[in-house]
Amino acid sequence: MEAGKGRVLCVDDEPHVVRALHWLLRKDFEVHTTTSATEALQVLGQHDFDVVVSDQRMPGVTGVEFLRDVRKAAPRAMRILLTGYSDLDAMLRSVNESEVYRFVTKPWDIKALPKLIAEAVEISRSTPVVAAEREEAVPATAIQAAESEAAQAHRPATVVLRDGESILLIDDDDGIRRTVREVLGGGVPVRHASNLAEAVHALDQAPASVVISDVRVGKVDVTRLIRLMKQKHPEVVAVVFSGVQDAQVVMDLINQGQVYRFIPKTSKPGLIRLIVDSAIKRHRQLADSPEARRRFQVEAAGEEARRSLHRDVEQSALAFAGASPGALAPAGAAGFVEEGSDEGQGFLHRISGGFRRLFGA
Repeated sequence: MEAGKGRVLCVDDEPHVVRALHWLLRKDFEVHTTTSATEALQVLGQHDFDVVVSDQRMPGVTGVEFLRDVRKAAPRAMRILLTGYSDLDAMLRSVNESEVYRFVTKPWDIKALPKLIAEAVEISRSTPVVAAEREEAVPATAIQAAESEAAQAHRPATVVLRDGESILLIDDDDGIRRTVREVLGGGVPVRHASNLAEAVHALDQAPASVVISDVRVGKVDVTRLIRLMKQKHPEVVAVVFSGVQDAQVVMDLINQGQVYRFIPKTSKPGLIRLIVDSAIKRHRQLADSPEARRRFQVEAAGEEARRSLHRDVEQSALAFAGASPGALAPAGAAGFVEEGSDEGQGFLHRISGGFRRLFGA
């Protein structure tokens, strides 16, 4: 390998695509290309790569399946998936099976892609591989077992939280709330937030180890909270219910939120338990190894995302205080908290203060 140059493997079944990638990246990186996933795995056994870039749609094997094998064969390599906006299923599977670092759409940005590759090379070379990266991904047989009738039986959670660890559920669906509590068992503390104000208040009061969230609560987009939280607190692990059908939302959750897993809302209890168990372990790995967190760093969500989330949190705070007088208000406060009233403004200031402590001014 040339000194200082990152080694990148590009895989796409279309020759003109790998030629274009080679032309774009050859100046700054040592680039290897192949049009065969099988050949790519052989090359991985012969060379140590920093980054692997794969197309999603290839004959005989998908990019998700290939990168899942890369994750096992070359855990140090950062994984990047190329595909189109229409591949929603591929996006969801790329998280659950391959743990991709970034999702890049075709046609790619010729200025942004080399910068992304350079960032991935630097992270690959300078950060340790977390233990889970060295382990084989959860096999299909384990998922099938988790979804079996036997696995649905209520049994104690497989993880006992340590002191200071907690799970925060953000969802306004009472059915999901009951399911999560029943699946994890009464011995696992699960805090619940049914709106943005409650979520910010809960996170301000005590950090969460794992956040389980729907994409929307009511009509409000919760993904901005997840993205900003991961930007400021990378040790927090996010699990998202995957009823979402918007490919752009999923892409943002991958690139800007490094979501750990997507869970279908129709999942059996055993699968939910399996994923939460794994998420807690990932949190511990990141909490114990600050250097490893860079492998899961996110794209900056942007100032506009922070401002719009702040506005929605304030509106949620006032609406929630009015609907649930005294729920988060100071001891002794009672009655309807009206917008513009002293009590309403004091409540709003407390929630806004919590937001600033969590995400900056």
